[in-house]
Amino acid sequence: MSDADLLMRLPALSAFALNPLVLALAALCTSVATSSAQAQTDTAPVKTEATQDAAPVRKLGAILGNTPEKQLPVKLLPLWEFGLGVGGFSLPDYRGSDHQSNYLFPLPYFVYRGEFLRADRTGLSGRFLDTDHLDIEFSLGGGAPVQSKDNSARAGMPDLKPTVEFGAQAIIRLIGDARAITRLDLRLPVRQAFTVSGNPRAVGMVFTPAINLSITPKGTWEFGAQTGPYYANASYYRYIYEVPTEYATPTRPAYTPQGGYGGWQVTTSLSRRFDTMYVGAFVRASTVKGAVFDGSPLVRRQNNVMAGFGISWIFSRSSEWVPATDDD
Repeated sequence: MSDADLLMRLPALSAFALNPLVLALAALCTSVATSSAQAQTDTAPVKTEATQDAAPVRKLGAILGNTPEKQLPVKLLPLWEFGLGVGGFSLPDYRGSDHQSNYLFPLPYFVYRGEFLRADRTGLSGRFLDTDHLDIEFSLGGGAPVQSKDNSARAGMPDLKPTVEFGAQAIIRLIGDARAITRLDLRLPVRQAFTVSGNPRAVGMVFTPAINLSITPKGTWEFGAQTGPYYANASYYRYIYEVPTEYATPTRPAYTPQGGYGGWQVTTSLSRRFDTMYVGAFVRASTVKGAVFDGSPLVRRQNNVMAGFGISWIFSRSSEWVPATDDD
């Protein structure tokens, strides 16, 4: 599917993806269908007592095409790569906002695949622990600035400054490894958010656990799906959703949120790496229904969709090659 086709399908996808259970089942069915099509060319294995008594996770891994004979060959990639491209995004000012902003800008491409430090399309990370079933990584995230003059719900209030988030995440591998066609893992990121303009200050902590699915057939597009709840402390929600008394109006009463559950989000993505080019696109649907801040007058829409694409051309690369990891 092209970037244009993906963006044209946003309205239909947003209504469908807001139900995380439906998306999870659909993603699983997709992976099973992919594996089944491949399995038609293979000889059916003879069922043995050991196979019948295998653990459920091992059986599911076999269904998804992760048996040793179906795994991808060891993939080697340059230690570092550098390039340049273009990226585009459409996103709400914040979850629950009724104002959407669009961005188109040059997109630098830099990847470093060090043993401990990595920089790639998923962000900057450092590996503190790397085992067969558990990784603990440093991770980095952030948020875009919001101009209150462009957002009618925040008219007359201070702008929201851009934020950067520092923290760590544990990745628990449930099915598959870097060579598996299908990989399923549980991700548990915890980050502290800071403003990065004016007088930087800590604004709160965010916790976004998620189930992450990746399907990487050999030599074609990689499909990803991630779904999970959103949690943050009261300080973080106050930064975005609080209405102090001095900014209250007859139609915007004063409001102070609590910490806790902040809704649910689902992300799907398609990406493909060519020899000297990387192409990717994603769609994220989120809902704040039932969130602890859904009574804020700054929340005017329960459901939001954000989307983006990136195309990068690789100009230079290292002569040293290293084995790919789960995120490559």
